[in-house]
Amino acid sequence: MVFFLLSSWNTVLDFDENNNSLVCREINNQLPSVTVEIKDTKAEIKIHNAEPISVSEDMSLKPGMGSTIFDIKYPSRSGPYISLMFHGLYMSATSTGTVAVDKTRNFSWETFRIISQEDLNNLSHFLNNSWYIRSRKEIISHHEISGSGDFTIRIGNFFSTNTEDLIEALEKSNPKEVILFHDVWKTEFLDLFRPAVYYCSFGRPEGFECLKMSISSLREYGEYSGEIKIFTEKNHEYIKDFLPNGNFDRISIEKYTALDNVDYMSARFDTESISSLNEYQPILYMDTDIIVKNPIETVLRSIISDKTHQLQVFKEVDDITHDIYWGNELFDDDPASEKPNFGFSTGIIGFKNYQEISAFFKTIREIIFRQSTIWGTRQIIRCFDQPVANYVLGKFASLGSELLSSIVINFDMEYNNSPEDKYKSYVDNITEVIVHFAGGVGAYDWKLEAMKRFLNCLEEGSSSNEA
Repeated sequence: MVFFLLSSWNTVLDFDENNNSLVCREINNQLPSVTVEIKDTKAEIKIHNAEPISVSEDMSLKPGMGSTIFDIKYPSRSGPYISLMFHGLYMSATSTGTVAVDKTRNFSWETFRIISQEDLNNLSHFLNNSWYIRSRKEIISHHEISGSGDFTIRIGNFFSTNTEDLIEALEKSNPKEVILFHDVWKTEFLDLFRPAVYYCSFGRPEGFECLKMSISSLREYGEYSGEIKIFTEKNHEYIKDFLPNGNFDRISIEKYTALDNVDYMSARFDTESISSLNEYQPILYMDTDIIVKNPIETVLRSIISDKTHQLQVFKEVDDITHDIYWGNELFDDDPASEKPNFGFSTGIIGFKNYQEISAFFKTIREIIFRQSTIWGTRQIIRCFDQPVANYVLGKFASLGSELLSSIVINFDMEYNNSPEDKYKSYVDNITEVIVHFAGGVGAYDWKLEAMKRFLNCLEEGSSSNEA
């Protein structure tokens, strides 16, 4: 059978083209080109399952010189662990990645774990992502997860686990939640922390100018370096051209054909499209008319740690009966529903897991389409996305409003034309993370200039602080 090899440092055997020799490197998202084929008590190491390697004069392992057949020896450690011996010497791996056949003993550095591709992929996923530790309410970065020798993995400053327990835990877990044992019986629940922010932008250039400012503020003032997805009919080059240099890193364009206003406004709920978010959590949707003023990680941490609510929303009103924007008519027409005690905006929505909310989002789109049949057209229906979202999520989902209501503020238009000193004082006193320039879909006649002025004020403030 063919396997990969892990060293006791939890590094993986691979080929270094620059030095033309085998090394042990950190586990990343690339599969190693070096495999080991085991037949009974013999083992042969190959590159790409084809080119054999052999022991060179300097005791390193190199290709192009024929094949070395190793004798398999079993160390005292139980499980799928082996040592490889040739002419009485054992292959070893150091903490710096050097691999050689140079040891006369059979201890930790001379021990390797054979591992399948599936288990290696699982291990790579764990080691190269950040995780939220529920019991400690802490996020551990992938930079803080490391091998510490003797097949032990250190999880930050919190605890260590052995490689065997971790591989077994990953086999039994799903990619977004790991139940991990350490110190024999102690238990931790770890949630994948791989956030994504997504936007939907279509049509007029002014809308993309808003998107540009929103992304720029998210990167700079929100201090967000994670994944951004843009659902748009525009191509990769169009988006890249209008974004500032450096802001395009970790941005992916999801091609989306929006047929009319109904699609423009409900694309954020199109499950067939946003299913690409399934590998991320937590997830934040934001309208393009949003400026991020302060670091956004506190928002993402709160979403991932919420055990009670499926979605986080921004409460705009306490009483939904005063207008149609929060689904009042729909609740009135459905006697099986109960009116909620607040109405929320669909300009910003946070959720932990795409799978948990996908059925709700799909239902929102379905109701919008069904509503259009009442009037015989999609252009004069009584409710676009926000009323329907309030109805569906208010009736069926578990909504939390405290988080976003504490960190989101709607921009006060009274200050838009105020003198500079008064305007600056207003901006400086905003402590919320997110500023939403709400007030009409596509109302770029005022939104664009208002967002520009706000962002300029932030930039001037940053320049003053740096000086």
